[in-house]
Amino acid sequence: MQISDTGYQGTTVSTYFETIRKNPDDLFIFFREMPKGGDIHIHASGAMHPDDIINISVRHGLFVNPKDGQLVDQVTGQPYNYTDTQDLVPISYAYNNSTLYSYLVHFWTMKDFPYTTQSGHDWFFHTFDLIDPVTYYDGDVYATIRDRAANENILYVELMTSQTNGDDVRKIVSTVDWNDNLSQLRDDLLKAGLAEIIERKVAKHSSYDQISGELSHPDGKNVTTRYIYEALRFYPKKEVFTDLLQAFEIANKSPVISGITLVGDEADQYSADDYHLHMEMIAYLHSVYPDVHIELHAGELTKQIAEKNDLGFHISDAITTGNASRIGHGVAIQEEKGWENTLELMKENDIPVEILLTSNEQILNISGPEHPVSVYLSHDVPVILATDDPGVEYTNLTQEYVIFTLNHPDVSYNEIREINKNSIRYSYLTEEEKTDLLSRLENNLAVFEKEIIAS
Repeated sequence: MQISDTGYQGTTVSTYFETIRKNPDDLFIFFREMPKGGDIHIHASGAMHPDDIINISVRHGLFVNPKDGQLVDQVTGQPYNYTDTQDLVPISYAYNNSTLYSYLVHFWTMKDFPYTTQSGHDWFFHTFDLIDPVTYYDGDVYATIRDRAANENILYVELMTSQTNGDDVRKIVSTVDWNDNLSQLRDDLLKAGLAEIIERKVAKHSSYDQISGELSHPDGKNVTTRYIYEALRFYPKKEVFTDLLQAFEIANKSPVISGITLVGDEADQYSADDYHLHMEMIAYLHSVYPDVHIELHAGELTKQIAEKNDLGFHISDAITTGNASRIGHGVAIQEEKGWENTLELMKENDIPVEILLTSNEQILNISGPEHPVSVYLSHDVPVILATDDPGVEYTNLTQEYVIFTLNHPDVSYNEIREINKNSIRYSYLTEEEKTDLLSRLENNLAVFEKEIIAS
């Protein structure tokens, strides 16, 4: 490790750390080399950098519309019912056309985003439709994410992922009537053919996981990988329940899918209007599948994008009704009614919050002292640092540690070390797997710290 502060003569990592904690470049070197436990809030669809998307798309013969960055896969027919094909070019053109490459970086990421003309919130959520066709090759996607994790000395990733519903699922949704009796609705959907679709999705995910192991580089193969299955919240209630049912069923049947989550724009009309109903759906499904872990995105809101009523209860409802064992984002905590009671509940029940600094700054315009991570820390709620969508957001876990350190000069290296270990402690691995990875992390940190002291 080459740090610019060559005059350092300290004897502990903590004292050395204090000498560099205001220097972003030195911090980046430090945290890049620091062994890291896991990135356990990372969406596979948003984790790919533009180069990754282009490489995977070239391997599978995808096309792109240079005018808007829309990927098109003429083999799988994605995006669904896409007709604007006259301007398509092979994605491989991006290898030799710097203008096209620059356009794609612009369309697919938050890099150099013009915040003065459009909200980061709207631009961010728009990108996923553009790159969705590449996610039909999830084996390739997972392999690139594992390799990037290995390059950052990350032992574990817990990827949020799903398989897009096709005509078969849409047909079932259209033929099965909504029923307020969720048990009956579950039976109706499974009997209408959803059970067979679920079995196929379980098998397909196993093949994706196997492919990722085959395609990963040697170091990437050593990154332990598990998955959280996503359901989408921004659809009518019958579609959301169908998605949640698939998620619970698939997680219950697959040996490598450990939990479920509910994702999507929390300020969308369906997401907001049906929020409590969604939590009730999850509560019911939790009663049927009690061994499936539940991570919930909650409180990814601000006054600028959400109504006052919606700001007042999402995090607490995710815990008390939705049985969440981890909260993702949690930005709106101080806008909630009885928010200090919610923090006490999280502390007492050992429910961590996943902190996503770059994501929150780009999408919600919340950063620095305005970010509530200090509130969680001061109330002894376990904190985990993660990336969210590092490809779209042009970040990585190393950078998240740098930002956290710069924004929180009162947090010591030893506290950061514990936050690092939280990513394994609160993962959805088995207890035996946690013990093994925590031991490996501790050993790796000990070697790293000895090298710091000796340098």
